[in-house]
Amino acid sequence: MSKKSKENIERQLFSFFIKKNNKLKLKNIKKINLIKSGVLDSLDILDLVSFIKKKFKTNLDISDHKILKQCEKFKAIIKLIKN
Repeated sequence: MSKKSKENIERQLFSFFIKKNNKLKLKNIKKINLIKSGVLDSLDILDLVSFIKKKFKTNLDISDHKILKQCEKFKAIIKLIKN
């Protein structure tokens, strides 16, 4: 993907979460802690990293505590992808 617009990233990232739980709403997912709320568990984080690598050609090193911490929030994940 050559263009990493925020809207495009948001749409594709939200589609990842919808495939996991089709009851999620975009406005709600932006407000919650994805890990503490149970939307993401440890295996889901690996799936998310794989998805991001495939879709956005971005590698996330989740062994880095700061990056792993950012996986708790939808908007923080978008920022990781844009960088």
